Order: sequence, then structure tokens, then C-alpha cells
Amino acid sequence: MRRIARSDQDESPPGRAAPAGPARRTGHRGWRRLAVAALAPLLALSATTATAQGVWVHVPNMPTARSGLASTGADCPEGLRGTCVYAAGGNQAPEKFEAYSPASGTWATLPALKTPRHHAAATTAPCPNGVRGDCVYVLGGAGGGPALDVAEAYSTETNVWLSLRDMNDARTNAAAATAPCPEGLQGTCVYAYGGNDTGSAEAYNPATNTWASVATLPTPRSDHAGASARCPGDTNPRHLCVYAISGTNANPLSVDFYDPVNNQWGPAAEIPTARVSGRAATAPCPDGMSNGCIYTVGGNAPALTTVEAYTPVTNVWVTLPSTPTGHTEHGVAAAPCPKDTRNHCVYAVGGVLAESGTSTTEAFAIERENARPQTRPEPLPAPTTANGPRPDPAQAPPRKPDAKPQPDGKPWQRPEPKPDAKPAPRPPAADPDTGLDPDLDPELDLPTDETEDVR
Repeated sequence: MRRIARSDQDESPPGRAAPAGPARRTGHRGWRRLAVAALAPLLALSATTATAQGVWVHVPNMPTARSGLASTGADCPEGLRGTCVYAAGGNQAPEKFEAYSPASGTWATLPALKTPRHHAAATTAPCPNGVRGDCVYVLGGAGGGPALDVAEAYSTETNVWLSLRDMNDARTNAAAATAPCPEGLQGTCVYAYGGNDTGSAEAYNPATNTWASVATLPTPRSDHAGASARCPGDTNPRHLCVYAISGTNANPLSVDFYDPVNNQWGPAAEIPTARVSGRAATAPCPDGMSNGCIYTVGGNAPALTTVEAYTPVTNVWVTLPSTPTGHTEHGVAAAPCPKDTRNHCVYAVGGVLAESGTSTTEAFAIERENARPQTRPEPLPAPTTANGPRPDPAQAPPRKPDAKPQPDGKPWQRPEPKPDAKPAPRPPAADPDTGLDPDLDPELDLPTDETEDVR
């Protein structure tokens, strides 16, 4: 395990006066929410098993076993490579903050949370104004007492925690997500919603370090999963909505989505499996599904192994392979896969195991056609006929091509080759064991940091 030196620097963005809450848009824009709500029952289909799925693999366990933690994926800090999976707080170690780098296959201990806590919510978004790069936002939670209204952000570039303006409402067991700001705010916002069995929701604008209340959840809920993805039935990748999935509420199968364009919530297709303390992350869809899926993992007690993915474009849930280990009160994040960072993975981190926290970490490698290795197939065996082997096509008489009749009416004849013509070079023979050219390096793997941007 690698430890990154802690910085004592405290870079807190200056506070500014909070603007008035976002105005509700009316008129022609309101039809979007109504149309989607009307179409939701028509678009929703029964959950099925995805034809193209993926596989769960074990990765190095989190150094500190814990439950009630919050997770998200973001750029790695200096000392680690690529995109990292972050684990913040938890019941057994409320101050712990650790990161896993799939590119290097190692965990690192980072500067401790400024406010130790458990059951907080986390998401990734641009840092507050004046701080470069992306930040890991940790919102609310509890620290041995009542719910907290504390909001803090970890800068992946400076390796320090930033103290932000407190939330309007204290909340624990809430959800957080990143999406475009509603009217009245600009740029990208961080949303905190639900928790404490309430329906309140608010948006944080990093550009001004202010919080503003937004439309209330139609179903108050707590211990729910949250993520942002395309809005239901919308193919525009820039039109993102915020989702609240299952949890403790009147209908544990319900899924609501918030559309920042009109500052309204609406119903999406119900999740097939009700879950409390389930967690979710957005990542590319498996083959056969429209891109940009919400993966919901685990929850309940005893812990579920059930995994389901929601594709907003078709408003449909599908069932995916179960996790090897049940997870509840855990973290879920999307990041590149270990050892093959060209592929995308969904990580399940820690959680409750037999009345205590666990450090078990697993990754679901999403099966996608464009991410499969392109290898040359093995040579086919020589074809045969009833009378023995077929003649070698190279020695067979030339086949008359389909050609237009000759102007002079004479039958077509193959032209004689020029005396000085050189035969075309043959491609290198394939290795009979691997089917690959001997000049190609099968071990070549150039990792990239490309991940689908859901912000």
C-alpha cells in the first residue's frame, strides 16, 4: 500500500451570497416532463438478462475494512496513475480516505477527511472557482450525532481538502450526483437529495460556492442509490437527469428522475429488485444496449448480490451477473478496469459483512464489442472434396472475371504479365499457436484514461 504525503494546506473557496432558488420554468418547456411521464409506462419493459454481459473479478482489497462509506471515480492524485476509485469515511474508520488506481493496481492512503463521518454521499465534479481540475465532493453524513450539513471537496490536483459552504439541509443516508445546473445557476452542479426520510433536494454551484434549493422529491426517501445519466427516452447525451433509486419509501421499487431543464421530478421505470442501502454508478452499457447505463449493485440485509442496469434511452432495466460477494452499505464507482484500462469497470467496495465492515473489492468488467481485442483468427484447415484435397487455388486456372463485352466482339483473354513485373509480397505467416503475425507484440497494452463523461 502506498501512502501519499499529506498537505497541511487548506484551500477554501471564498463564500459568496447565495442567489435566490432557481425559478421554475413554465410554458413550452414543461411539456418535456409531462411527455416523459406519460411515456414511462409504455416504454418500461420487464427486466431481462442482457445478451452481452460481463464478468466480476476480484481486485486488491481496500486497506481499511469498513461499511457506510461513500465512493466515486475521479482523476488520480500525484503519485498514482489514471482514474482512481475513492473511498471516503465509514462506520469503522470515519476519517479514512483511500484511493485505488486500476492502472497501477494499488491502493493509497490520502489526507484524512476534515470532518470524520459515515453514511455520507459522494460525487465528482469540477472544483470550486479558483481551483483547477476535478474534485471529490463528500456531503453530509453522520459523525456520532445528528445528521451533518457539512460539504467538503478533495482536490485531485493539489491533494488537499477544501471547506465549502454548508448545505441548506443536514442529511445522512442521502444521494449525490453531478449534472447541469438548473435555471438561475450556471455550469455544472452537484446535487444532494433525500436522506433522513425527507424529499428535500438542493444544488451546489462550484462557480459561486453557493447552494440553492430545487424541486422536492415526489417520494421522500433515504438509503437510496443515486446517479446521473441521460433523461428517460432522450437520445441527447448532453441532456442529463439525476436519478433517485429505491431506498426507504412508500414504494421501494420506485425510481424518480430530476430534469434540471424544467426543475421537475418525474417517474422512470421501476427497478425489478427493491433495495435499501444499494448503490449506483453510471458507466457505458454492455453490448446490445443504448450507451450510458446506471448500474445498481447490492443493498438490503442480508446483503444482496443482485446487479441490475438501467438504460435511459429505452427506459428499461436488465439483470446482469451477480456479485461474487454480497454488498450493502458499500461504495460503488465507475473507473477503467485493472490491467486493461481501455475497458470500463463498475467497482463494488467494502460494506457490511457479518456485523462488521469488509474490505472486499470487486469489479464488473463490462463487455463491449469495441473494447474486445482484435486478433487474427487461426488459419482454417485445408478444404477437402470427396476425391481428396482440393487443388491449391494458387495453382488453379484463373477464373474469368465479370467483365463487359469487348468492343471487337472477341472473347476475353487474360493479359500476359510483363517480363519485369515482380510478384506482390505475401503477408507474414501466422503463428499456428496464436493465429497472430510474428511481428505483432501480443503483450502490447497501452493504457488510456478514457472514461465516459456523465457530467
